[in-house]
Amino acid sequence: MTEVDLEHVLGVRRLRATAETIDDLLALNEIPRTMVQSYLARGTHLTPVPGWSRLADLPADVDRIVVRALRNTLFETVLPWGPDERAAGEGAGISGITLRDGRAFANGALLGEHEAKHLVMRQVAEFVAAHGVVEQGCVFGVSGGGDSNALAFGLASAIPADRLTAFTLVFRDVMTQAAADRASVLCQDLGIDHRVFSESETADLLRLRTSLPEMYDDFGQAFGEEAIHFFGTFLILRAARAVATERRFRDLAFGYNREDLLAELMFTVMNGRAPLQYPVRPIGEQRIIMPVWLAPKVLLDACHPRFSLENYRERDAHTTRQRSLAFYLGHSLDAIYPGFGLSLLDGAARSFDGNFGRLTHDPELDVFVTDDATPERIDRVRAALARHLPESR
Repeated sequence: MTEVDLEHVLGVRRLRATAETIDDLLALNEIPRTMVQSYLARGTHLTPVPGWSRLADLPADVDRIVVRALRNTLFETVLPWGPDERAAGEGAGISGITLRDGRAFANGALLGEHEAKHLVMRQVAEFVAAHGVVEQGCVFGVSGGGDSNALAFGLASAIPADRLTAFTLVFRDVMTQAAADRASVLCQDLGIDHRVFSESETADLLRLRTSLPEMYDDFGQAFGEEAIHFFGTFLILRAARAVATERRFRDLAFGYNREDLLAELMFTVMNGRAPLQYPVRPIGEQRIIMPVWLAPKVLLDACHPRFSLENYRERDAHTTRQRSLAFYLGHSLDAIYPGFGLSLLDGAARSFDGNFGRLTHDPELDVFVTDDATPERIDRVRAALARHLPESR
């Protein structure tokens, strides 16, 4: 195989690994393809070549490939090209990068269920204490998946049982009975008051004038099957508000993790909107709270790996392209450089403090809408849902 050298301001480095194209080789070495220009070297003569060139198809007279960095980047301080200090073995992996004597080193720990739960418990306890959650009383939805399962474990360790209530909705493939069964087992083990609502019970809880399947059908006709997950989110938030009102609690906890909020942040900003407030989001007299917002998703999944895997295997393929893109980019940030996503969330929270996007209550639909919810969009939602929802009081 033709040798590939990266030239940068601190010297030349032979790129490791075997790949099909130059771009593939750059990716294996964690080098952004837009940060370099590749050249074919014939003696001292260099000719530019695109990164998608197949290494096996290069002309026989090429001596080597030169990949020249376009910036004065101190790669040794950024990329962990030193000895790999990540632990080997089985378990969920959490990695990072440390700087010693001007060189970057990769480090990483393996997390079993016990270690993962301990980290989540500590994070949730700090959040609960900082935001007065015990005094407010807390309701949260548990889906049987990794985020809400880990949240349940953390909340149970930080909040007295009489100040905490969990619920699970069951509705077709959107929220399955199997997921509710997993949630019930978990909550019983943790001593959490847990209510499972069937389709008819959910309709009663939300005081629907029709049935849940009828509302679902109208929503699907208005917005298409690809938006069904948004219907699930709408139901869960509305149910959380109703249960909290019954219990006279104020806080609605959700398992939003680091990548969830990164995806939401990028989605709102790329659409020209200020992000909504996090990790505490007021909605009327209640608050949406996000106790595990700092945690990467892999940490939450590690708390109950079997339940998490079962939950993912039950999911359907319905979603939207922009939602997929936002999550892809959200996960890419820490994948490209560990901890960068956390720094971005912290910086954005401070930058938008006092200027987060507003939520305004629509009394007819009893929903909270953002500033970009035009009258036309609200009318579209109203047309789909108004006949099902209770009359405004």
